[in-house]
Amino acid sequence: MKRESSYPFERDLMQFEASRGDSESIINYKRILFRAIKFWYLIVLSLFISVFIAFSVNRYTTKIYTIKSSIIIKESEENNIGGQLLYNNALVEPYRNFYNELYIIRSLPLLKSVVDSLNFSVKLFREGDIKTSEVFSPNFPVEFELVDNQGDNNVAFTFQLMDSTQYQFSTDLNNENSDFQSIMFGDIIQLSKAKLVINKKTTYSSAYTGVPFLVQISDSEAVANNYLSRLKVDWQEQGASVLNLQINGPLAAKEKAFLEKLIEHYKRYDLDKKNQAASNSIEFIDRQLNEISDSLKYFEARVEAFKQKNVITNLDGEAMRLYQRIEELDSQLGQLRLQKNYLNYLADYLSNESNVDQVVPPTSVGVEDPIMTDLISQLVALQSELRLQTSADREPTSLTRRRQEEIYKIKGDLLESVKSSLGAQEINEMFLSEQIALVDKQLSILPESERLLVNLQRNYALSENLYIFLMQKRAEAGISKASTTSDIVVVNPPHQVGGAITPKPLQNYTISVVLGIIIPLLVFLLMEFIDNKIQSKEDIERVTNIPLIGGVGHNKSDDNLIVHKKPKSGVAESFRALRSNLNFFTQGKSKKVFLITSSISGEGKTFSTLNLSTVLAFSGKKTLIVGADMRKPRLFGDFDLKNEKGLSNFLSEQSKFSEIVQKTKVENLHLVGAGAIPPNPSELLMSDRMDLFIKNALNEYDFVILDTPPIGLVTDAFILSKYADHLIFLIRQNYTPKQAIKTAQELYENGKIANVSILFNDIKNVGPGYGYGYGYGYGYGYGYGIKSGDGGYYIDN
Repeated sequence: MKRESSYPFERDLMQFEASRGDSESIINYKRILFRAIKFWYLIVLSLFISVFIAFSVNRYTTKIYTIKSSIIIKESEENNIGGQLLYNNALVEPYRNFYNELYIIRSLPLLKSVVDSLNFSVKLFREGDIKTSEVFSPNFPVEFELVDNQGDNNVAFTFQLMDSTQYQFSTDLNNENSDFQSIMFGDIIQLSKAKLVINKKTTYSSAYTGVPFLVQISDSEAVANNYLSRLKVDWQEQGASVLNLQINGPLAAKEKAFLEKLIEHYKRYDLDKKNQAASNSIEFIDRQLNEISDSLKYFEARVEAFKQKNVITNLDGEAMRLYQRIEELDSQLGQLRLQKNYLNYLADYLSNESNVDQVVPPTSVGVEDPIMTDLISQLVALQSELRLQTSADREPTSLTRRRQEEIYKIKGDLLESVKSSLGAQEINEMFLSEQIALVDKQLSILPESERLLVNLQRNYALSENLYIFLMQKRAEAGISKASTTSDIVVVNPPHQVGGAITPKPLQNYTISVVLGIIIPLLVFLLMEFIDNKIQSKEDIERVTNIPLIGGVGHNKSDDNLIVHKKPKSGVAESFRALRSNLNFFTQGKSKKVFLITSSISGEGKTFSTLNLSTVLAFSGKKTLIVGADMRKPRLFGDFDLKNEKGLSNFLSEQSKFSEIVQKTKVENLHLVGAGAIPPNPSELLMSDRMDLFIKNALNEYDFVILDTPPIGLVTDAFILSKYADHLIFLIRQNYTPKQAIKTAQELYENGKIANVSILFNDIKNVGPGYGYGYGYGYGYGYGYGIKSGDGGYYIDN
C-alpha cells in the first residue's frame, strides 16, 4: 500500500518521483564528451588493455585453416563400358543410392581406417614458453605402436631422440627434473596397462635429434569421432553428383593428408563394393567347376578306353541323330540343374545368413531374371550401408531400424521370387526328363556297342558343355572384375583455402580499438543515464522554467562564514553577484524579505543564508537572519551564539522581539535563532504572532532573511512564502535529485509560490555540459544581470 502524506508538497514530490518527464530522459552528450576529455587517460588505458588482449589473442590463439576438396560420383552408365559390352549384368551395374553417399563417406569405420592408416592416433607436441603446440611431420623418423593393450588407450610421455640407436623417454609429465630413461629402438616399454614399442623408420633423419617432444597416443576411435565432428560433406547443388568436402583444423598439412587419404579409402571402398559381386561369382563358379571337372575326367577316360577295346568308334546315321538329340536335351537339363543349384543356394543363404551382402548375383550362372537381379542389388547395397551404420552407432537409431525393415521386406520378396523360379524349374525339368526318356527308348533298339558309345559320349558331352559354360561365365566375371573402375573421381584435390580463418588479426585489432573507445564511453553514458542528480544549468532548465538567479562555487574551507573570512574569494564574489541580481528582482522596494528554501535537506540553505546576509550587511544595510527552521536549529553555532531564546519563544508569547535578537560578529548583521524546538512548528508559523514578528523586523531592518526547512518535505516554507518578497530555491550540484526540483516547478506553475528564482549551489564540476561559470572564479563582472526569456534574471557566463 502506498503511503499518503499529510503535506500536499510531499505528495507533489512523490507524484513527480513516480512519473519522469520526457525531458529528464534526454542524455547530455556534451557532458559525456567533457568527461571523456577530462578522463582521457582512462580511454587510453582501455585502448591499451584492449589492444594488448587482441595482440595476445592473435599471438597465442591456435590458428585454424580450412581445407577443401570436391569429388564427383559418376553415373553407372558412365562406367566400365567394356565390361558392360562383355557382361551386361549387375556385376558392373551395382545398385547405388546417392542419398546414402553422404553418410557412407562420414561413417565411423571409414574414418577409423583413415586414422589408422595415417597413424593419427599419435600426436606430437612442442612445448613453448606460454603454450604447447601440435606439430605434424610425415617424415618423422620414428613410429609409435601400442602392443598387448589391456585397455590403456590414452598414453602421454616425453620423448627425445639421442641418435640413430636410442632415445630418451619419461612418463612423468609434471616433474620438469624427472629422470629420463635411455632406451634402444625396438625395445618394449611397459606402461600401466599396455606395452609401447618405438621403432626407427628406414628413412631416418637426424633433423629431430635433441628436440624434446610431448607424445600423446589416443584411442583411434576417439580420434575418428573428432574428425567426424569437423568433417563437412554436402552436395555441390541439388541434383548434382559432385560432393564438396571440407575440414577445419590447426595443421593445414595434416588436414590435407587426411582428406587425401579419406578420398583414397572411399574410392577403395567403392571399388571393393563393385568387385564384391564378381569375386563372389568367381568363388561360386570355381566350386561348381571343381565338381564338374572330376566328372569330365572320368567320362573322358571311359570314352578313350571304349575306343581302344572296340572297333566301332563312329556312329551311323540313326545313332548320330539320336546322339545329337539327347546331347541337346542333356545340355538343357544340365543348365536347369545348375540354375536349380543356384536357386537352392540363394534360398539357403537368405534363410541362414544374417549378412546378405556376399550373395552371388543370378546372372553369374545364367539366371536371367531382372526382378531377382534388381532385388539382390538393392539388398546388397542396403546391407553394406547397415553394416556401416551399426558399426558407427553404439545404439540402434531410427535410420538403422528403417534399413533393417527394408532389408527384411526385400528378403521376403526375394524368397518369394526364388520359390516361384524353383517351381518353374521343376516343370521344365520334368518336361526335359520325359523327352530324354523317349530318346532313351529309341536308343535301346540300337546295337549294344553303339548304345554304349552313345551313353559314354552323351555323359562326356554334358560334362564338357557345363564345364565350358562355367568357364565362360568365370572368364566374363574375371574380365568384369579386371575392368571395373571406381565411380569416384577427384575434381579438386585437397587444398588450403586462403589463410587462417581464426584468429583474424586485422578484425581483432579493429574490434579491440572500437571496444577500447566504446567501453569507457559506455561507462560515461551509463553514469549519465543512471545519474538522477542535477549537474548543470542545462539540467535545471530542462526540468523547470523558474528563473536562474546565479551560481555559487564550492567552499573548500570548513567555515560557513566564507564571505566574512575571505571577502575576496570567488565564493564571496558569487554572493555579491547574487545580491546584485536580487536587486533586479525586487526593484522599487526599500525593505525586503528573502526566503531561502530547497527541496531536501543538505543543499546548503544555512550556508547560503549566512553568506547572503553577510554581503547584504557589507553593503551597509541592516540585515536580520531568522532561523525559521525550528525543527533543526543551526544558524547560531556559526556565530558562536546561543539558542536559548528565539523565534519559537516569540511565537509562543514567551519572549519579546527585542529579547530574541542577537548581535553577530558581522557589522549590521543580527540573528534571531529558532529557539527551543516546539512540538507544533507549523501551527506557530501560521499564528498571528508571525505577522507581528515580520512587522517588527521590517521596522528595524532593511533586509530580513528567512532560513526555512525544505519545501518538499514540510509545509513551513510554504506558510512563510507569503511574507517573502523573493523566494530563493537552492539546488546543489550532484546532490539535488531531478525529481525533487519538479516539486517547485509544479508549485510555480500552479501559482502556489511566486517571485521565486533558483540558486545553483556548490558548483564543483565545470566545463562543457556543466554550465561552467556561475560566478565560480575571481568574479569580475558579477552583478550584470541578463534578462531571461521568462522575465527573470541570471548571471551571464
